[in-house]
Amino acid sequence: MSEYQRHICNFQNDGIRIENSRSHFHEEFTWQLVISREATESDLENNHHLENVGDEIWSAVVEINNCPFCGKNLREEKINNGEFSLFDSTGFSVDIL
Repeated sequence: MSEYQRHICNFQNDGIRIENSRSHFHEEFTWQLVISREATESDLENNHHLENVGDEIWSAVVEINNCPFCGKNLREEKINNGEFSLFDSTGFSVDIL
């Protein structure tokens, strides 16, 4: 059984995380590159659906085998197609694009 993990890399920037978490792609834990944007004060002023500074307003999630920054191998078993999704949280509900 897997559990949530994060890969911390000295080369990744803010708004980027690499995590082993339950995937909506396969209903199992997979390594994923998550790129996200958090709401700013300006975002809150321009969108009445957003509530707090720092709330995630969108994210892109991509299944990965290796860290794209340092190259560390994260999975023993390689994935074939590296699925991805974009989550838009700027509205009343989250849209998966």
